[in-house]
Amino acid sequence: MLSFSEDEPLLKKTGILSAAFPPSWRTPSDWGMIARESELAPLSCTIRGSSVRCVVIYDPRKMAPVSEGDALEFMSLGCVMENMWIVAQGLGIGFHMVSAFGWGLVEDEVKRALEIPESMKIAYAVRLGYPASEPQKYLRVRRDIDGFTYHDRFGDTRF
Repeated sequence: MLSFSEDEPLLKKTGILSAAFPPSWRTPSDWGMIARESELAPLSCTIRGSSVRCVVIYDPRKMAPVSEGDALEFMSLGCVMENMWIVAQGLGIGFHMVSAFGWGLVEDEVKRALEIPESMKIAYAVRLGYPASEPQKYLRVRRDIDGFTYHDRFGDTRF
């Protein structure tokens, strides 16, 4: 949720303060026009400006028989990505997940460019590098833990 005052996300415990975005993004009535007038950026723009790109792939043919159709491979790789992100953050390295690489025509193009075998799937992609400037400080909000935790069963909030 995009918030236009600092009070709103603090009260609702969710949202992003609009001041973190360019002025043209802060007016919801203009969003449709901006989307219609914007050209799709080529894949090269998604990865430009980063000295290192990491593409994490997996082979869906090598899953355990009982795991067919589940999301365990993504959850396991997600844990790996989280650890990489924490280490990068600690070293002052920017870590930007690129979600567009793992589906459709974009995945096909990335696999072709990197000569990834057709049988492999792209799970995650990341841009890594040192930031060109100091990160912008912005309002961070956290939900109260009692708003999403339960005792013994879903919905039981007596803690």
